[in-house]
Amino acid sequence: MNKDNLNDIQTWNRISAGDREAFALIYKAYSKDLFKYGFGFTHDEDLIQDAIHDVFVHIWNVREKISIHRSIKFYLFSSFRREIIKMVNHQYKRESIDEYHAKFLWEESFEELLQKHQIVSESAVKINEALENLPLRQKEAIYLRVLEELDYEEISELMGVQVPSIYNLIFKGIKTLKNSLDFRKIAISFFYFALLNF
Repeated sequence: MNKDNLNDIQTWNRISAGDREAFALIYKAYSKDLFKYGFGFTHDEDLIQDAIHDVFVHIWNVREKISIHRSIKFYLFSSFRREIIKMVNHQYKRESIDEYHAKFLWEESFEELLQKHQIVSESAVKINEALENLPLRQKEAIYLRVLEELDYEEISELMGVQVPSIYNLIFKGIKTLKNSLDFRKIAISFFYFALLNF
């Protein structure tokens, strides 16, 4: 079953009742996305895997007490974000999460999207150079909106920022990218997606 076809209510009811097959289904559907998101915080693959493991173990252990208010995907991303920040903070005590986080950001995930849309390597280099100049929160907000297709309310709750601020972050980020790139020569369909759905 494709994750886009998951009926969250039915799936979660099965998980709450102890259905391991349904639980394995959401792991298979979302673990790769969580892993990619984790690369925005650290390149330590073992740490990311540990965070994913801990999130799923915790969810299974308290499954009967969990209520899914938005979607399974949002709940997983929200839980994973808290866990990865906690683990990175613990492992890299001498620097803040923002300082460590800023070293890696989201370029590799955007690079994958560029390849998906068959954007030529020269254009990809220019886009990544433009992305490097975006502030951390702008980049994360754009990542969550464009790559993960979360809505603005979900991004707001996940990042702990008011919805108008999320609109502002994404608008400013897209505007900066537009000013840095020649849209006549570079077909950046995923940025158009963000603009059209703003």
